[in-house]
Amino acid sequence: MTYEQCQSILAELRRRQGTERPFVQVTSGTSVVRGRVSYSAPGLAGRRRANSPYGLLVLEQLGLTRGPSSYVQIAAIPEGGLMGLESD
Repeated sequence: MTYEQCQSILAELRRRQGTERPFVQVTSGTSVVRGRVSYSAPGLAGRRRANSPYGLLVLEQLGLTRGPSSYVQIAAIPEGGLMGLESD
């Protein structure tokens, strides 16, 4: 997944959930991480190439207290690997 694809999905989730920090599920390889988006950053060099996959997605653990954050490299997220967690 490229950084721009990730941001596009996050923009839709933000709109749908009505918050700047949506709840998401990220599947990367054999790992599944669920949490609230804390931060999404481009690579340190900035956005020089439009289709660059480099960037970082930081997720806070779900729950009443703050726990350790999970860091996921955007390049490691496959197509369909980022989705919203909708409350039922």
